[in-house]
Order: sequence, then C-alpha cells, then structure tokens
Amino acid sequence: MNILTLLKRKWLDMLIQMGLLLISLIVLIPFAMVVLGAFKDPVQAALFDLSLPQHWHFENYQQVFIEGNFLNAMINSLKIILASVPFTILISAPCALYLGRISTKLSRRLHDILTVGVYLPVSIIPSLVLMKFLDINGTIFGISFIYIAIRSSWSIFLLTGFVRTIPRELDEAAIVDGCGPLRLLFWVVVPLMRPILLTCIIIITMWNWNDFHLPLYFLSSNSTMTLPMTVYYFYGGSGSSWNLIFANLLMASLPIIIIFFFCQRYIVSGLTSGAVKG
Repeated sequence: MNILTLLKRKWLDMLIQMGLLLISLIVLIPFAMVVLGAFKDPVQAALFDLSLPQHWHFENYQQVFIEGNFLNAMINSLKIILASVPFTILISAPCALYLGRISTKLSRRLHDILTVGVYLPVSIIPSLVLMKFLDINGTIFGISFIYIAIRSSWSIFLLTGFVRTIPRELDEAAIVDGCGPLRLLFWVVVPLMRPILLTCIIIITMWNWNDFHLPLYFLSSNSTMTLPMTVYYFYGGSGSSWNLIFANLLMASLPIIIIFFFCQRYIVSGLTSGAVKG
C-alpha cells in the first residue's frame, strides 16, 4: 500500500511538472519570438517563427529609439510611477491601520466599499468628464491621479488584511509609551508592514508601467505618451514593420522584467506573510 501511494505521488508530481512545463512554454515561445524578431528584417520578422535572423539588425533598436521618441516616453512613464506609487502607499497605509484596528459599523461599510472598488472597472466617460472639469485631462498629473484612485482600493484591501495579523499588544505598548496616531503608524506599524509594502510598490509599479488602456484615453498628445503607447504608435506608423514593433516591445518591457526578476521573492514573501494570523 505504501509503495502504491509513493508511485501515485511520483506520477502525480511528474504530471504536475509536465503541466507547468507546458504552461511555461506558452509564455516563453512568444517571448522568444519577440526577442529574435527584434533583430530581423521586416520580411523575416513577419513570418512569426523561431528561426534565427539571417542578418542581425541591431540598428532596429536605434531606429525605434529615435523615431519612436522613446526617451521622452520613458521619462513620462517614470514621472507617472514617481507621482502615483508613493502617494498610493501614503494613502493606503493609514487607511489600512484604521480599517484593521477599528471595528465599527462605519469601518466595516468603508471596507466593503473599498473591496468593491477592487473589482469594478474604470468608468471612462465619467472619468473624462471629471478630468475635463478639473482641467487636468491629458496631463501626467491627471492620469497619476486616476492611478492613485484605482490602485488605492487594492492596496488598502491587501494592507488591511496584513494589519489584522499584527498583535494589538504592540499598539497598546506604544500608546502607553506616549505614541500618538502618526508615531504609531510610522514607528511601529509601517516597519512591520515592510514585506507587504514592498509587494504593493512592486506590483503597482508593474501595473502602471505596463498599462495601455488608460493612457490611450487620457493622454492624447505625443509629448505625454508613455512606453506602451509608443508600441501602439509603431504598430500604426510602421505598418508591417514587425521587427521595429518587436524591438519596441522588448525595450519597453525590459525595465519591468528586470525589476520582477530581482524582486519576485519580495512579492511572494509579502503576499504570504499575512496569510497566517499571528
């Protein structure tokens, strides 16, 4: 019986590994196609295969960088990240402390409303009307404002779950020592929230950097386009020049790939650190 159980587990592990391998190939094959296609000529890149380039065209990247106004788009993406991510965290951390520590009818209703905000899509038309009314439509500040509103619901939801795992005795000891609400937040709670805060920062950065949907509606000028928008611009402007499109895709996604590669352990540790209540 034990041998049969071990054999079943072994076969099950093999099936799981084969399934994971197939899933990884679904991701790796298109990525390899993009990497190889970025060095091909337009005719060979349009074949969408995994063959090596007949001639390695490194000048594709230079052409994308110059014609696609890549540097300006990267600066705009960085401005949005620097304007939206820190303020999202600054808003989310105090809200999470309140919702995680205060148990009243009002706090529970606020938590329910914020939870609904995690799942609701962005209403484009009302948002456009509001942005035009505030005279911030088509600006970096305006779209950063939208990102802060959207990402705050998700980050508050995540941080609140983590705050509830922190023992209340720490709060009581800090209050006895004379800590006010702000000192309690920044000197006691925030250091304990470091894993989940890093997770929020990394994931929100990746979301905002890769987002194409909102800049398409709220950033109509070439001077304010972000990196995903340059990919769309090359698709429309270059027509069938898939080698330039692949090069643009690779250049636009490379920074976020590097960030994810070095920070993935923080994402996993942050999401699992509040899984078990202490």
